[in-house]
Amino acid sequence: MTGGWSGGDYATAGDAWAPAAADVTAAALSELGGTATGPASRVLDVGTGTGPAALAAARAGAAAVGLDREPGLLMTARQRARSAGLAATTCFAVGDALQLPFPDGTFDAVLSTFGVMFAPDARRAAAELVRVCRPGGIVAVASWTPDGVMGRIAPTVTRHLDRPPAAPAPTRWGDPAHIRAWFAPLPVAIRTRVAHVRITYPSVRHAVAVFENKPGPLRAHRCALRALGRWDDARAELAALFAAHNRSTGADLVFDAPYLLALGRVHGPQAGGG
Repeated sequence: MTGGWSGGDYATAGDAWAPAAADVTAAALSELGGTATGPASRVLDVGTGTGPAALAAARAGAAAVGLDREPGLLMTARQRARSAGLAATTCFAVGDALQLPFPDGTFDAVLSTFGVMFAPDARRAAAELVRVCRPGGIVAVASWTPDGVMGRIAPTVTRHLDRPPAAPAPTRWGDPAHIRAWFAPLPVAIRTRVAHVRITYPSVRHAVAVFENKPGPLRAHRCALRALGRWDDARAELAALFAAHNRSTGADLVFDAPYLLALGRVHGPQAGGG
C-alpha cells in the first residue's frame, strides 16, 4: 500500500472485510489445483496490511509472505501469526508494490486484497505481481468496485472538497476494462468476476466513526474538510450512504460490498520489472 497508512486504526476497519481475504486466497489455491500442501506452495500477499490473506494461506498449508509499506501494520500481522500458531510458516516484510524485493518467479501465487489498488502506478504494479509469480502460477487481485458501497465512500467525502484529489481513483482496479488494459501486455491470462463480502458494524454511527479513524486517503480528506468547516456535511452523507445499503432491520449495519476479483495464470517468463 502507499503512504499515509500510519496512525489511526486500520485493524478495526480492515477486520470487517477480512473474510474476503480468505475467499480470495481459497480461489487462488484452488486454481493451483487444490489446497496448499506445505512449503512447496509459496504465496505472496502484497499490501498485506494486518495480514488476513497471508494468514489464510498459511492456515491452508502454504509458506506465506506478507508485504506492506507500513511497519506498524506488519507488527500487528506478526502478532496475529504468533497467536494463531502460524509464525513458522509466515514472514512479513516491509516493501513497495512497485518494486517487489523478490527474484522473478519466486512464488506459486501472488495475491492482493484491497492493497495494490492503492499503488500510484497501476501498470508497474501489475507487472511486478506477474514478474514474481512463476510460470503456471496464479495472480489474484481483489479491489472494490467503483459503483459499490465501499467504492463510493471516497467520492461521497471528496465531493465536499474545493478540488478533487489529483491521484487516480484506486477503484480503477475494480473496473474490468482497466484490469484488461494493465495486464494485456503481460504473460498472464486474466479473467474477472464480481464477488461480495458481508460487512457488519454495531450501527451506522459506529461505522462512520471507524472510517473517520481509518488511516489512508479518507483520513487526509477528513482533515482537509475540517479545516474548511465541511466535515459535518460529508460525515452526514457518509452515514446516509451506509444507511441506504443497510440490509438489517435492527440497529446494526449490515451490507454486502461488491469487489472485482481478477484471477490470472502466468503462462511464461516475465523478464525484468515494469
